[in-house]
Amino acid sequence: MPIKLKVARTAEELDDVFRLRYDVYVSERNKFSEKRATSDGRITDHFDALPEVANVVVYDGDIAVASFRVNKDSTIGLAPEKYFDFTQVRTLIAQASDGEDPVPCIVSGSMLAIRKEWRHKRNVIFALFKKTTAVMHGWGATHVFGAASAETFSLYGRLGFNSIAGEEWVESVGDKLIPMMAPFEKVFTWAFGQELPEKKQFWLDNSYAEFETLLLSPGEVLFHQGDAAEYAYSIEKGGVSISRQGADRKELVIAQLCKGTLFGELSIFDDERRTATATATMNTQVIAIKRKQMLDIIHQDSDKMDQLLCHFSQQLRQADHVALVQQFAPQTSRVSYALEQLWSSAKAQKECPATRTLKMGAGQIARRAQVRESEVRRVLEVRRASGGLDYGDDIVHFFRAPSSDDLVSASGMQ
Repeated sequence: MPIKLKVARTAEELDDVFRLRYDVYVSERNKFSEKRATSDGRITDHFDALPEVANVVVYDGDIAVASFRVNKDSTIGLAPEKYFDFTQVRTLIAQASDGEDPVPCIVSGSMLAIRKEWRHKRNVIFALFKKTTAVMHGWGATHVFGAASAETFSLYGRLGFNSIAGEEWVESVGDKLIPMMAPFEKVFTWAFGQELPEKKQFWLDNSYAEFETLLLSPGEVLFHQGDAAEYAYSIEKGGVSISRQGADRKELVIAQLCKGTLFGELSIFDDERRTATATATMNTQVIAIKRKQMLDIIHQDSDKMDQLLCHFSQQLRQADHVALVQQFAPQTSRVSYALEQLWSSAKAQKECPATRTLKMGAGQIARRAQVRESEVRRVLEVRRASGGLDYGDDIVHFFRAPSSDDLVSASGMQ
């Protein structure tokens, strides 16, 4: 089952957050004094009751394993100001932005709680910070305040935070804390690997923190062929294989999807069951969009409807192209077209971005292109000879995008 991240909304979800804090801070780490906890094993404070507060919670199955609170500035200040004086920092922010529009928007992150067995799972921690950063971005944050344990301050340093004073023992917390501040642009760049984004398709827009986020391990199934459809999905990181079971009960891979792709959306519009199976091909992060969320978004904003219609038209053109290739193109051309499509979803290598790797063998490519496996191997050999790729039993290494020159060379073999 995928790990799920969401903003806690219901009474049950918020109760999971408050209980998780107690389990982590009191039971596991013995950090908070009993005065901070309720008698029935929860930790809350008045910042949980403010209008602009969000608790991002991570679930593994039905168990809450991590959470992080975000507050927007208010007349009573922010959570870190319970322990430290941020007056000078506020003054400097105000002076630097005097007369600017929009005015500064200060937010804070606090009450980070992660169960012991999850503290070294980087994909969970990174996804948690990314989701809270998306919440801050949606609020228009310009600066972030915090107070970190001296033990974990180095982590926040990598996010762009700087200390504003030395560490100090806080009796009510039972720990040494360091007050810190970061310009939001630095935090956002760390989380999303880019500057603040321009407007784009709503399923890629990082400000939509309302959507749930799912973390999948390699080989984990997101949905099966025949399942009821409740969500559309978009890939934030990683890759997803779309396959369909044929008459011979063999799995036919029909698509390899990469970052930014919206998929599974047709089933939530026509209320039909899934026609294919979606499987993560690597550590993958997707956002899940409920049917009602998608309908509400496109009803409220005509631009979003235009984006969705543009997406559907592109999908139809691609489907028509695939149909023409499968119907009329010779086998060699079908293989070359399949390789061109697979190139876009292959994983780029960090040490050499021009090289991409695809975990797929000749047999799977043959089923995708609907040709004989021997034909696939023939084309792969031609492209290997031209220096375009290398391959093994279940992997293909692309050294460049499949080119028309390679296609001509391969076509000449017929």
